[in-house]
Amino acid sequence: MNKLVILLITCISLSSCVSVDRPSNTTNYYEYNMTFEQACILKNHYQNQGENIPSSVQAVIDESESVCEKQEKNF
Repeated sequence: MNKLVILLITCISLSSCVSVDRPSNTTNYYEYNMTFEQACILKNHYQNQGENIPSSVQAVIDESESVCEKQEKNF
């Protein structure tokens, strides 16, 4: 019985250290590991291919205060 109580207390204390909800404002370089320049290149690629821009790429662009330059197709 004593081991069961210790196990129960350990489980409760460990579960209190884990957070299951995630803040929505954590879109940054460290989360996506992508620079603004890389995001712009990817955005231009997806636009040239007529595909949807992934939300991770758009989030990096939205966070910065710069504007991506539109590049022409070179083929």
